[in-house]
Amino acid sequence: MTVRAKPWSYQSNGNTSSCDGSNSSVSGWSGGNTNNFLQQLVDECGDLCSGESCSTSSGDVNEDENLNIQDIVTMVNHILSVSLLEGCALEAADMNMDEIINIQDLIALVNAILGSPRSAQLDGHGKVEYITSGEDMIIHINSDIDLAGVQLSLIGDTQVNIELKDNSHINQESSFKDGITRYLAYSMFNQPFDSRTTELLIKSAGDLKMDDIEVTVADINGDALYLSHSKSGQNYKSGPHSFELSKLYPNPFNPSTEISFSLPMDNHVKLAAFDVRGKEVDVIFEGAQYVGQHSYTWNASNLPSGVYYIRLQAGEMVTSQKALLIK
Repeated sequence: MTVRAKPWSYQSNGNTSSCDGSNSSVSGWSGGNTNNFLQQLVDECGDLCSGESCSTSSGDVNEDENLNIQDIVTMVNHILSVSLLEGCALEAADMNMDEIINIQDLIALVNAILGSPRSAQLDGHGKVEYITSGEDMIIHINSDIDLAGVQLSLIGDTQVNIELKDNSHINQESSFKDGITRYLAYSMFNQPFDSRTTELLIKSAGDLKMDDIEVTVADINGDALYLSHSKSGQNYKSGPHSFELSKLYPNPFNPSTEISFSLPMDNHVKLAAFDVRGKEVDVIFEGAQYVGQHSYTWNASNLPSGVYYIRLQAGEMVTSQKALLIK
């Protein structure tokens, strides 16, 4: 657009030039006051305000000029196709500007609300294994970095029930619409999952094909992990189990180690770390737990180097393992 100064008075305007700057005569213009001239410009060149872009801040998906839990709920409803966003709200939801609204944008929104700075680029990788267990299916995810969110989309005639193993601090949301079950698992405070080994049970879905399932896994920055996929031809063996605390890996460690254990029955469990004087220094997990294998990551970054003991108690059963933290 060409903008020119107007030296004439408001009521007298002898300009007969086109608004494209070519100095050609404006069709139908024979002089007049400024109001006539401005109307002619609008008629010839169009409304200059018609191409105005969105001013909604990134993440403000309910357009109330605040970033809070309401925006999280609104974005979750969009991802689950419960209530779809439009216009500037849809643009505000695309936090990473990849034109897809998913778990990555949700984690980025949580970080924006919390004021959490972005960590260094993690470039995580994960392996997704689909395991048949009778009439059910288990999705087993192993990653080389901490997970912060999982999104599933499953094609089927009816809604399926999805359960996340362990991870009591993780929110789970799901919906069913147009033949697709959509599922989200994330933390309102962007806390990572308990372990880098994550397991999801999909009930009555043992006959699902890999092509019918879409999995997206994101880290604490909201970046997607690079995933490889495989399907086990053998049934998942869920028992029998003994009461056992497996060897920690790695050990020695700095600052995190993986702790796995098994339970022969449903029980109340306490998994805690103690120093050499017998003082409890951290509770890794405490709560109800069901029969089978379980895994947690212990981060000891706030503790000094030294020998620690990991103690597992389930009812009257107690066992422990030695851990060596070297910084």
